[in-house]
Amino acid sequence: MKRTLPPKICASIAADTPSLMHERARDALSSGADFVELRFDFLKPGDLAAAIAAADDIKQKAVFTLRSTAQGGKFAGSEQDRLAWLRKMVERRPMLVDIELESLKGNDELADFLDSQKTPILVSWHDFRGTPPAAELADILSEMRVYSNFVKIVSTAKGIGDALRLLDLYDSTVGLNAIFFAMGEAGVISRVLCTIVGSAPFTYASLDEAIAPGQLTVTEMRRLYAMLENSPTG
Repeated sequence: MKRTLPPKICASIAADTPSLMHERARDALSSGADFVELRFDFLKPGDLAAAIAAADDIKQKAVFTLRSTAQGGKFAGSEQDRLAWLRKMVERRPMLVDIELESLKGNDELADFLDSQKTPILVSWHDFRGTPPAAELADILSEMRVYSNFVKIVSTAKGIGDALRLLDLYDSTVGLNAIFFAMGEAGVISRVLCTIVGSAPFTYASLDEAIAPGQLTVTEMRRLYAMLENSPTG
């Protein structure tokens, strides 16, 4: 078993005002999170500019995310508006900007813009219904490599076998900063182990209430990692 403890944790932050988002992000960083994912899609479109500007002091530890409703997020504006906001986020140069694989595949102009900006992007892919077969996951990963060496594949686990299939995918990640785990109760183990048996640069947790199915809190995740570190095989 690979041991790189203590693993890094990224706290997903959702709030309905820019000031509350910033406050919760600061709380997460002071409470044990190494990074924060700022879910800008939970804000009203009219608040996005203020929220992005307010994040300047923490952007080097932040993943900027603006997920559409079609991708399981909350941003209800047009896709054209969402892509325009993603460009503005990229220009702020945070640690990472999360952009869905489908958004990149369908927009060569966006891909060219991202390449010119040199801001690291986290190419993400989600399946909210299940976990594809291993061969399909490998094909998805091959597509993602084209755009970035930071990639995230998140599926939904119907059983422990689905979670293990995501962890098996780490055998194909040479040269990548890859984050693979499954949502749902059966996927919790993959959220914990992706940084240990896998090579994930960080895993995701919540500050308090879970944003995604099966998401643990930062405190719970830290306790589990401490137990693993202190185990007889540690």
